[in-house]
Amino acid sequence: MRWVVIGSSGYIGSALCRYLVEDGNAVLSVSRGAAGPQGCSHLQIGEFIAGAFAGVFQPGDIVVYAAGMSSAKDCRKNPALADTLNNQLPCTLLSLADRAGVDQFIYLSSVKAVRAPAGEVAGESAGQPATDPYGQSKWRAEQGLLAQQCKMRVNILRPAAVYGQFSGDVGGGQPTPRKRAFVWRNRLRRWCKLVPVVPATGYRSFVALEDLLTAIAILAGSSCNREVFIAAEPRYYNLATISAAASGRSVKSDRFFAGLLLLPFRLLSALGVKTGVLEVARSELYSAGRLKSRLNWRPEGRYSQFLRGE
Repeated sequence: MRWVVIGSSGYIGSALCRYLVEDGNAVLSVSRGAAGPQGCSHLQIGEFIAGAFAGVFQPGDIVVYAAGMSSAKDCRKNPALADTLNNQLPCTLLSLADRAGVDQFIYLSSVKAVRAPAGEVAGESAGQPATDPYGQSKWRAEQGLLAQQCKMRVNILRPAAVYGQFSGDVGGGQPTPRKRAFVWRNRLRRWCKLVPVVPATGYRSFVALEDLLTAIAILAGSSCNREVFIAAEPRYYNLATISAAASGRSVKSDRFFAGLLLLPFRLLSALGVKTGVLEVARSELYSAGRLKSRLNWRPEGRYSQFLRGE
């Protein structure tokens, strides 16, 4: 059995390759880069189009699509490209993989594919399809993949916001690519030493990178077919809890402060100007209960521990 990781130069794809290699698996990494993670066979594809993947897949492969555009900002700037890479390409590759006799195709989607009901903890079937370019491209890909008639197994994994690094990198391994979570952790530590009060914001779900890698491996080894799972740790965080964990100090959340900061954006929204800033005040809570009950997934990481540097 061979794993094929498409998007192996990205944050998740790169770590997944190293995780699988460390576990003794044969891995083909596929990316635009000239080289892949250490221990993998590598295929460089200069342009991610369907024709470039001819002959890549083999019978019995497990294919993980971890490529595409992961920045919501970039997706807003170029929604057509976002739809091509996040939706159209994986759906086309599914057909190629099926004809080649691939065993399973796993698509890494996002909890952002569905807009969670405000103030509720959402499962896989709760909420409404996303309307922004990033979330919508993920949602359309999910629907397109699950609707295709094919012999192989197809599964969808929706991670919450991913943070951290693969523990196998510690002690001289290939470093995990820089992630915004590390940058914001350092910034928060500095800011919260000076500012004891932060704007009130909505709560968010997170998942540790290593726990996500475990979820992918568990899903691949299961008998699941045409199923959707959420990967998220059980705790939720708003700006106050994040700031307190990062700084080690007691940080309070002030709704009046938040109202003042968001007032200009609310006025713009009333005038018909779209802005994503207002979304920070809306809680988006997701449950991995199905992944835990069906596949016995047990997330060990906690975002607060990561922020404290533990």
